[in-house]
Amino acid sequence: MSTGNHVQSLLALEELFKSYYKPLRAYAYRFINNKEIAEDIVQDIFFEVWSHHEKIHFDDKKAVKSYLFKSVYNRSINLINSSILYGNTSIEDTNEELIIETYLSQYIPNQEQSLLLKELESEIADFVETLPSQCKKIFVLSRTYGLKNKEIAEKLEISIKAVEKQISKALSGLKTHLLKKELLFICYLFHQLF
Repeated sequence: MSTGNHVQSLLALEELFKSYYKPLRAYAYRFINNKEIAEDIVQDIFFEVWSHHEKIHFDDKKAVKSYLFKSVYNRSINLINSSILYGNTSIEDTNEELIIETYLSQYIPNQEQSLLLKELESEIADFVETLPSQCKKIFVLSRTYGLKNKEIAEKLEISIKAVEKQISKALSGLKTHLLKKELLFICYLFHQLF
């Protein structure tokens, strides 16, 4: 796959994630009735799509949407069935902790994910080090320490507009950096920064 096509498919994947993450999570929740597990199911499915993005035809939006919903359905039903079999109980009696345990043991392919997360964190840290001093300070206060723009403005004795401008500049540069490193989608997947 050429670099142009590769970047296009990653951007298409990002758009898919933004469009369908919440509806898919709500769909999984209908079966699982647990917000965290529903999120994990959807994240795992997007992770699989990301892992095989070279083979996917993103221009066929209807087929991709259908695949995503079908995958969420299958994974949710498999999880419910395995929990019931494992616990020898009915759906109503299924223990939430047991569902979580079963899910974690069956569905999180997690060495690969945690390696990607480490790589992502390392790339973000490297990029932040390249920011101009004031921009870096503002970005760290916002994203690492969770300060609101108003709090940062007061702390640094600058305007809220200046804070917004610096954060926007940092995020724009970081997006470009992560896209080049093919890590932008992982950033969205794990709800980091954006």
